[in-house]
Amino acid sequence: MTIDISDNDPRISYTANANGAQTVFAVPFEFFDNTDLKVYVAGVLKSEGTGSANYGVSGGAGSTGTVTFVSGVTASATVVITRSITIERVTDFTAGADINRAALNTQLDTLTAIAADLKDTAGRALQLTDYDAAASLVLPDVNDRKGKALIFNSSSGNVEAAFQVTAAAVNVSTVSVGGSATASVAVSDGTATFSLGIPTGATGATGATGAAGGGMANVVEDTSPQLGGNLDTNSQNILIDDAHFIGDESGNEQIVFQTTGSAVNHLEITNNASGSNPILSAAGDDTNIGIALTPKGTGEIVIAAGNLNYGGTAVSSTGAELNYLDIATLGLSEASKAVTADANGVITLDNGFSEEYAAVTSSSNAVSINLRTANNFSHTLTENTTISFANPAASGKVSAFTLKVIQDSSARSITWHSSIKWAGDTAPTLSTGNGEVDVFCGYTVDGGTNYYMFTAGQVMS
Repeated sequence: MTIDISDNDPRISYTANANGAQTVFAVPFEFFDNTDLKVYVAGVLKSEGTGSANYGVSGGAGSTGTVTFVSGVTASATVVITRSITIERVTDFTAGADINRAALNTQLDTLTAIAADLKDTAGRALQLTDYDAAASLVLPDVNDRKGKALIFNSSSGNVEAAFQVTAAAVNVSTVSVGGSATASVAVSDGTATFSLGIPTGATGATGATGAAGGGMANVVEDTSPQLGGNLDTNSQNILIDDAHFIGDESGNEQIVFQTTGSAVNHLEITNNASGSNPILSAAGDDTNIGIALTPKGTGEIVIAAGNLNYGGTAVSSTGAELNYLDIATLGLSEASKAVTADANGVITLDNGFSEEYAAVTSSSNAVSINLRTANNFSHTLTENTTISFANPAASGKVSAFTLKVIQDSSARSITWHSSIKWAGDTAPTLSTGNGEVDVFCGYTVDGGTNYYMFTAGQVMS
């Protein structure tokens, strides 16, 4: 066959199908051996073989052919096939012997293909145009170009190596009053150094000399004075007019000071060392001075939950629990807001908790009775149940209660919590008849560590 070098571009580029299943790619130019082909996928040179990332070749021997991948090429990947024939002579024609035309054609085809390969390679290389003046594109010596950028001489156009600018420095100097500003830059070993000359400003008129030792009397003339450092009062005070304030950077009030004529009492604020609280305290001439916190209108004094401490003891009660101290919160009428004391000094609040039994229910086989909700409780057994108590009065105070247990038709049992103590360390035996009632009494004085209980009696249904 005969190869036409004008129609023998040894390079083809494809974009693989978007479904990622394409495996076959045509080779539209002639090649002789499989090794003549170089196949790239997404810029990576692939190999002929049977692995999942390899390919096989058909055709060649002076003809076009096909590259077939073992697995589909990644969707939309660029596939480039190019030819690179080894430069060698494969046929020798002996003097005086007949010339084998097929061998001659193959040799000429090979040479033609090699010429096409070289043309393809040369066309992708850095080169001068035909009409360009003579210039050298030879690279500088390796030691001269290491770590440098490739540039072209501004006069000859020859290739040169120069340092890349990777750092900068600035030198600033002053120029005499009335002089012109200057600027220059120099590059050395990759550092650009800028040199700036800035004219000195003219000296202003000299102000009048102030009175000797008098100092500055006030800053009234400066309507927006600013400090260049901390203000040291030098053991003096800052005086603020009535109803004036210290503001934020936007001029909004942060602390407004109100003046009382002939005031003798005041607040003191003391900072503190690590591990100790800052102190806000009352001070002044009086022996006993309180601190009044006065909200505006219906506003409130707000203390975050868990942040109240009285006499060194943290107050753990919630606001709702503290409200039990308010008789009105209990829902009592004005007529019933009375407390009485017996001969022993025991105080009784009329119409406190209802004497009726508060029913206790649970969706599980464990019942926890909240002693802050009533004095008398009842629970109907619907299954074998564990009973415990919670939320008693603080240690040292008495929480007393009664518990009525109603049996159902299946003779349920009760497992009493380990904190419950019975006389003789023996829990009572429950009534087993349907609807029968057992009543128990109990109390705790140690904040719920132990509950002491006894049987009040059994009642038939």
